[in-house]
Amino acid sequence: MRSAQRGFTLVEILIAVAITATIAVSAFAILNQALTTQQNAENNDERLSKFQRAMNRLSMDIQQLALRRVRNAYGDPVPVLIGDKNAEESFLSFTRQGKRNPANLPRTEMERVTYKLNDGKLIREQWVVLDLALEDQIIARELIDQVKRFEVEFYFDEDWLDSWPSSDVAGTTDVTVYYEVPTAVKVTIEFEDLGEIIQIYPLGIDT
Repeated sequence: MRSAQRGFTLVEILIAVAITATIAVSAFAILNQALTTQQNAENNDERLSKFQRAMNRLSMDIQQLALRRVRNAYGDPVPVLIGDKNAEESFLSFTRQGKRNPANLPRTEMERVTYKLNDGKLIREQWVVLDLALEDQIIARELIDQVKRFEVEFYFDEDWLDSWPSSDVAGTTDVTVYYEVPTAVKVTIEFEDLGEIIQIYPLGIDT
């Protein structure tokens, strides 16, 4: 006698398909979560790297402050260091030394740089030449985004000032005021994701 051969019923097949689909969905969810976590970690690492590069750039520039005044596009003298916390756009501008010259060209190793906030981005402006002839001779570079606030203050005579120079230099005949620098510069940067960062840079320059 032949034994009866019995296949899967439709109900059993549907149950097997449902179990397989459930396992597949769960596996996809776990994989997707792992990929999302990895992407978030990579984004955070990139964000922190960009933050460190921006702060290092600012720190190196300030530490290489040079006592060299410049002239603006109108030919007017500009002090070694200027800045204003309460301006429409808080800014910090100064002359620095240590400009790279890999080709050893016969040129100055100083440059003028400006830090300011523009549309939620911290911008570093670099003058192509020290004594600026035209406005288009400025190279602007974005250092980091998601910035809510950028402010500068200046420590001088045991007090924090909102602007520098400490006195009005317009029309002055005393050229020494163009070379005065504060004892220290405080930079406050508030980020949307990283919170508030405060850095104080002692200048340590004997004027």
